[in-house]
Amino acid sequence: MLVAKDLAVFDDDTQRFYSFQFCILLFLIVPSILASLFALYSLILDQNFRREFRSYTLILLLLINLFYNSIHISYFIYYFHAFRTFLIAPMSRLVWGYFDWQIYVLQILLYAWFTTERHILIFHDRLLTTRRRRLVIHYLPPYFVIVYCFVYYTFVFFVSSCINNFSRLIRPGFFPCAFRNATLFLYDLIAHGVMPTFTIILSSIALFIRVLYQKHRVQQPVQWRRYRKLTVQILVISFLFLVLLFPPMLIQFLHICGMSTSVGSEFSLRMIFVSYYTFLLFLIFTISSLPELRAKLNKILLCLQCTVQPISNTHIVYMSINRVRIVRER
Repeated sequence: MLVAKDLAVFDDDTQRFYSFQFCILLFLIVPSILASLFALYSLILDQNFRREFRSYTLILLLLINLFYNSIHISYFIYYFHAFRTFLIAPMSRLVWGYFDWQIYVLQILLYAWFTTERHILIFHDRLLTTRRRRLVIHYLPPYFVIVYCFVYYTFVFFVSSCINNFSRLIRPGFFPCAFRNATLFLYDLIAHGVMPTFTIILSSIALFIRVLYQKHRVQQPVQWRRYRKLTVQILVISFLFLVLLFPPMLIQFLHICGMSTSVGSEFSLRMIFVSYYTFLLFLIFTISSLPELRAKLNKILLCLQCTVQPISNTHIVYMSINRVRIVRER
């Protein structure tokens, strides 16, 4: 039966590591989903946020991230706890792997564009003065990324003529047979892993340097406050991608450059699962990095505290006296 436990194929260290992954993911998924719902409510339903076209790419990232966490991260939580898969049919495994790879890479590519686009929004906003320019420069690129991922991974999973192996699934992921082609796998690693990761790093560092230089040169407090909000937003969220995605990508890149595959291979395999923390913490860090969302959340929490009023001692005594009177009358 295909749903049999895979426990026997794992050593003790791997079992402990998977149990640790289960605890961490279970701890993060609830606040992550709540944060995503709150952020989307604020960005979409709030009139001020909805009119701000700069939130467009962020809203797309939040929607995709919510879908990925609700379905795929939940599957990882089940697997790390039960050491088995509930995907019985081979086609269900193939479809799940298709969406897992596609959405995982889609989030990385979109955020690489998100970090690059911030340079345009801050320093080259004159390029977005007309509707046509906003359409070409601001609105269309995310959709190009989405269409590209859809077409590319459709070819990898369904068009390729190779035969996938469904006999045993010892990891909570699916490796398509098309990636046995060394050239295709090398392209996927560089185009969808190394390049976007380095793009996020370089864009974030360059943005921080340019903002500091702009502050020193222009000396305009009002503009600096606007720049600071965007800069803090991108630096805080980029921290997640850089810390959790950069180490395994760097090791894989060094392997491509000729470093022995025995160096850092075990660390890289473990860090692949740790990288999923990025998509869970992304939503929480989004709220903390946006002053408007943070202020709105504090206001909601304050209102909740105000609705719970403590009962005074005099009120308790008054209620007790009334109860005694009622008992005596009976």
